[in-house]
Amino acid sequence: MEELEDKEQVLIAYYAQYYRGANFEDVKQLDQHLSKEIGEERYAAAMKELKNEGLIFGIEQVRDREKEGQDSPMATNEGMLYVNSVLNLQSDAVEEHQLDYLENNLKTSNLKFTLEPVKAYIFKTIQEQAQQKPNENSP
Repeated sequence: MEELEDKEQVLIAYYAQYYRGANFEDVKQLDQHLSKEIGEERYAAAMKELKNEGLIFGIEQVRDREKEGQDSPMATNEGMLYVNSVLNLQSDAVEEHQLDYLENNLKTSNLKFTLEPVKAYIFKTIQEQAQQKPNENSP
């Protein structure tokens, strides 16, 4: 079983949050939650690496983007494509089903999470989304 890197796990959490739908307050809460649960130093190191690679915006940019009336996810387009690539997800899949594809892939991929708070957040988000749309056909 291959372990996901810290940065990949954190990025997948923000990926899941994006497809759930999030505003700046949601992004800020997840940022604070992960920092607290993972540990400030470990989380900051993962975030720095993601930001340096252009895979996330960073909380300041998210705040600024929202003030300008733009979408304000934490993950950049490159970050979203990175997750699609790492997990072999179809980037052109219907957005409403992206979390279904994510769940299916995580269950069958043999990729291992080492950050339990991230794993818990991702699967909680997937379950909440499924409850909001229980009558839709999953892929």
